[in-house]
Amino acid sequence: MKILTVAELQGQKERAGAAALSSRVTVVGSGTTFQVPKGDLLLMSALAQGVDYPHNCRVGTCGTCKTRLLKGRISPLVDFALSPLTNEELENGYILACQSKVRTDLEIDVKLGTGHRDLPVRSVAGHVCAWRRLPGEVVDLRLRLDAPLMFAAGQYGILAPSGSFVQRSYSFYDAPPDPAGSGAQEVGFLVRRLPGGKFSAWVYGADLKGAKLWLQAPMGTMGFDEFDRDGLCVAGGTGLAPILSIVSHRLKQSATARFTIVFGSRSAQDNFADALLANLLERESQRVRLVNILSNEPTGSAWRGRRGLVTDALDAALGVDYANAAAFVCGSLPMVEAVEKKLLQLGVDPDRVHADKFVPAAY
Repeated sequence: MKILTVAELQGQKERAGAAALSSRVTVVGSGTTFQVPKGDLLLMSALAQGVDYPHNCRVGTCGTCKTRLLKGRISPLVDFALSPLTNEELENGYILACQSKVRTDLEIDVKLGTGHRDLPVRSVAGHVCAWRRLPGEVVDLRLRLDAPLMFAAGQYGILAPSGSFVQRSYSFYDAPPDPAGSGAQEVGFLVRRLPGGKFSAWVYGADLKGAKLWLQAPMGTMGFDEFDRDGLCVAGGTGLAPILSIVSHRLKQSATARFTIVFGSRSAQDNFADALLANLLERESQRVRLVNILSNEPTGSAWRGRRGLVTDALDAALGVDYANAAAFVCGSLPMVEAVEKKLLQLGVDPDRVHADKFVPAAY
């Protein structure tokens, strides 16, 4: 029989106490386990430990972190019946990891692996180096950063004016920097003026060249798929920003993948991205095609393109191999949910639907 020293006994006591105050989370089928202090949020604790957990908004509005709870108990911060989770998902035990306080040991089912876990969130100062008003009350805002920043395709950052508590989230529209390099020195965002939006009104109000802003980034995930897989990209409004980043990046990574971009605007006067899209189409005319559809174009106008909602453009005539395509969808919450439903009806594999749902905030 081994006689323990006082130090060993104290160590055992401390380990036992720590175990009593934490819960073991097992991701079934992945070989991944991690500890979460009791009462802490599942997603935040996982990310803090380097677990490559799917997420985006972190506030319960996008549904990216939805997770099936197989065993154990959590305390939700919100009513999941009012969340992006469907009735079917709720019946099957799905929760939102970002809104779930861990109470006991858990067994969960979630698809890990977004490819962004090695990119730490940082606060970087920058100055506006380009400011340009576009149609549809949109501003093309570019920052020259004081320090290089790494980010992945489809990610976003939080912008805040220097000395202000007002902040807003926007997606990068640039292709991500070369991972072998030091990072991006300049980044661009598409900012639409929103009714009552303090930040967007400030950005839209006057030329901001030289203004100092703080950028906290990178954040969020847009999902990952094989680079050689053809892509169907559906964007509404400024949801085009992450789509431009994703398509530009995947074109660099694959010599064969082709992309169909379905871009929805209200009217021809709101087509803010003509120059950005023309540049992309000119460079990659053989591998990228654009379907621009307008939802509120006046009858009898000179517009000769498609009319209707973006879901109206998703049909057999689009010429997409839905069963084998990777889908990337960005826009408002109702638009993305409608597109997701339509894509599943058309035979897109649910695991290949990657979405970013924008929830406007009036500040």
